[in-house]
Amino acid sequence: MAHHRPAPLVVLPLFFTLAANVSLARDESQSSYHELPGAPEMAAPETGDLPQVLTASRLRQSKANTPGTVTILEGEFIRDLGILNLWDVFRLVPGMTVGYVGSNDPVVSYHGTVAVEQRRLQVLVDGRSYYNASLADMDWTNLPVPLDEVERIEVTRGPNAASYGANSFLAVINIITRSPSDTHGVELRGSEGLRGDDGFGHYYGSIGSRNGPLDWRLSLNQRRSDGFDFRYARDDTGSRTDEKVDNYDGYDTLSLNYAGELELSAADTLDMEMGYHDVHEEEDPALYSNFNPQNKPTTSGEDWHASLKWHHEPATDRFFHFQLYYQTRERRRTIRARVDELVPDAPAFEADVNEDLEEERVHAEFQQTHILSPALRIVYGASYREDRYESDTFFNGEGETNRSRVFSNIEYSLTPWLVANVGGMWEEDSLGGDFFSPRGAANIHLSQNQTLRFVVSKAHRLPDPFESSPNWQYRAANVSPDALAELIEGERAGPSVTPSSPDNPIQPLEEETILSRELSYLIQQRLRGGLFQAEVKLFRDSLTNLIAGQTNLGDDPDDEQRWDLDNSVDLTQKGFELEGSLNLGDNFFRATYAYLDTDGTYKGSPNQARDPQFYLTLEQRMNARHSGSATWLRRFGGNTSAAFTYYFTDEIRTNHFERLDTRLARSWHFEQSLVELAAIYRHYLTDDPLYREDNNWADRNHFFAEARIRF
Repeated sequence: MAHHRPAPLVVLPLFFTLAANVSLARDESQSSYHELPGAPEMAAPETGDLPQVLTASRLRQSKANTPGTVTILEGEFIRDLGILNLWDVFRLVPGMTVGYVGSNDPVVSYHGTVAVEQRRLQVLVDGRSYYNASLADMDWTNLPVPLDEVERIEVTRGPNAASYGANSFLAVINIITRSPSDTHGVELRGSEGLRGDDGFGHYYGSIGSRNGPLDWRLSLNQRRSDGFDFRYARDDTGSRTDEKVDNYDGYDTLSLNYAGELELSAADTLDMEMGYHDVHEEEDPALYSNFNPQNKPTTSGEDWHASLKWHHEPATDRFFHFQLYYQTRERRRTIRARVDELVPDAPAFEADVNEDLEEERVHAEFQQTHILSPALRIVYGASYREDRYESDTFFNGEGETNRSRVFSNIEYSLTPWLVANVGGMWEEDSLGGDFFSPRGAANIHLSQNQTLRFVVSKAHRLPDPFESSPNWQYRAANVSPDALAELIEGERAGPSVTPSSPDNPIQPLEEETILSRELSYLIQQRLRGGLFQAEVKLFRDSLTNLIAGQTNLGDDPDDEQRWDLDNSVDLTQKGFELEGSLNLGDNFFRATYAYLDTDGTYKGSPNQARDPQFYLTLEQRMNARHSGSATWLRRFGGNTSAAFTYYFTDEIRTNHFERLDTRLARSWHFEQSLVELAAIYRHYLTDDPLYREDNNWADRNHFFAEARIRF
């Protein structure tokens, strides 16, 4: 199939057209923007209409002063576009790709490099890290954040270990939920798939109020899907056939969340959050072909989290917070395996094997902010985190890691037109030792509405326990026939990955490193009746010591599923990204585009069984050369709105992805209530699956109905 590249033809002219219109229509009579508290009197940038950023440096800053490029997506905007899955939000972020692996597991990546394990992306929810400790991945399906409770999402597009430590390697996603004080009353929302993805359902309900000094919200959220429609069967040689087979890859999740804000005094507040999440996921048996599964594997589990955050603000020029959170994650998966030939001439047998895993995390953090003068602000703090994990299959028991961190960032307005940010984090890890991640940035305000930004940063990613110290083998249970039960029952058997495995020894792994250089340009221009904002980023990132290879078991050490991780790949990534919006009141336009070019070098052992190109390809499997989006949001009279969004991703592997989303909504406002009805339509413009060839829809057209009530 020929793959075209529409990005430059579709998106770039839109940016140039908007920029030209801005230059012609600028209204010089508009008053200057409001300045940030604590900013110097002669501060050059107009900041009133630029969003305030919380994530980049841990300081509240205008986008014109941040030490890095940040995309901000407001929750109301996300909901107006008809986005139904949290991971789909990141199709709106320049340079981010979204796909599916496994049965139906979403993967989000910035500048590619990974697929199955999203191990180079940090995800925070109200300051809590959801980066799984032992297997180094991000479980998007089971992130217990309803879209209805998202206040905003900030994506720092680039390394940010200076603020959030190791594993904040390529980007940081910070999901900020709505304050309980903003969600009083009752809200109900339901979305149902009618065609195409007709097994989809999302149901949300919340109740909130204020009792004395306490604002609170209690919410219930259920999500279900029957997954993709079909995959292509394979013959005995593993080759794909034309036969279509139903996928077994649905999920059904349920979350219960509580959030409270307690006003202790004029200077003190206490934020409280806790939640429970129930997991039920179907796993396609084709993923476990080595086991010759006799059942349809299902994953079940429970997640819990609880958080306390104390804010103390004795004065406007100094304040601090202390946060303590605890979260657990439990997964249970059993496969009924049939082994036809454990040893030559041995009879076949069946046994249960599992991939159970339990994790828990405790994290404590202190952060202090000082405004030392109108031109100088500093934030500093320290944290301690402990992760525990247990799995008989993956680790033959339990283990733990702990990490201590000290961080700081200084923002200094050297002149009215030059702002410098200097920061870093020192960390000591029980597995990886100690290291330092620095960052420096200079923001040059060319005029009141234009900023040029230079950023240099360094970050690390540590090998997770599964990469560095696995002890992977399956233990047989419920063995049949009975004649073999006495020999096999309760024993760990079959292929193994252990540090002492003579046929497949695990190499000692070092941390990965990225050195990132960014040049970006930010502009905002007032129009007669509107506002134009745009940001252009040019980058060159050097990724060294990347841990590349397979993390699967196989019957043959030379099989394509062998375990062969090593610090064997260096990559150089370069390109540019565009993000722009035009707000004309009733009409809002937004467009993004990203171009990525990657060069790789293999530096592993020449004795590897595979061609070195295999490892280079593996580390570029989520790279998209072209990607972007275009949105038009229109508000009509009579409380009616329409949204049109176009997404594309080109040259990710050999696939091309395009989708057009439309949402039409009508709301009715009463004295103390709101009713909204909406219809959502998705049209897939290509038949190509985005990433994995087994992710297929039978119909390109998907319809959803949505209803919302507030009172």
